[in-house]
Amino acid sequence: MNFQNIHFTDSQQEVIDFIKNNEDKIIHMSIQDLAKKTYTSNATIIRICKKLGFKGYKDFKLSFIKEIESQKYIHQSIDFSSPFYQQESISQIINNMSSLYKESIDLINSQLDILYLEKIINVITNSERFFIYAIGDSKITAMTFMNKLIKINCYPILATENYEEIHMSYNANEKDCALFLSYSGHYYTYQKCLQILKRKHCQTIAITAHKDSLLYKYCDYHLLIPDKEDDQKIATFYSQLTFHYILSIIYSLLYAQNYTQNYRHILD
Repeated sequence: MNFQNIHFTDSQQEVIDFIKNNEDKIIHMSIQDLAKKTYTSNATIIRICKKLGFKGYKDFKLSFIKEIESQKYIHQSIDFSSPFYQQESISQIINNMSSLYKESIDLINSQLDILYLEKIINVITNSERFFIYAIGDSKITAMTFMNKLIKINCYPILATENYEEIHMSYNANEKDCALFLSYSGHYYTYQKCLQILKRKHCQTIAITAHKDSLLYKYCDYHLLIPDKEDDQKIATFYSQLTFHYILSIIYSLLYAQNYTQNYRHILD
């Protein structure tokens, strides 16, 4: 849970300090219990939750529990931004990369909400057209995903292919859906696209790492990946691996909905 760069009053900071020092207890505490332990009020705790980007204590607690669970899969020896260093041997680098892949997948699995993911699959399945928005490395990952979809007779549209995403957005309607792929979730043009898509009543899905991003704020559905990669990264190992893995899951679930038909389609 990221408590940095947020201004808290003295009484709110006392609550934050209590949460940090009592993680194992918080998961069993009601809002009344927490208020009593910190000599504050329910209103104070709700204000803290809203500053952190949650609707209330229930949403905060659910996210907090998920984060605690995900920490079980993180080994301090792995740096997701710089998994290897110059002085390390070939075997060490191989082992580090292996750990990075394994831990990244375990992290994602610990965060996935199966029922929520099922809703997203239904949105994609029931849409006439499927627009995908991705830039840079994420665009390459998106194109790999699109290549899989073509094999099951699904032809998504890469809205950002020729930097025409704003015009593409004007073409969408309520029968379509749009998927945004961005680790940071902050692109100025995406904000414009989302405003247009909202007016067009096109359902939107975001895969991002930042809950405070405009993608998370404006999209109808979100798959939030743990934020483990910083600006000093060697390469986008972690971010693109997690995107690739989630998109592979989405493809697999889309395939499974019509498994026999898709399997025979390839054989024919």
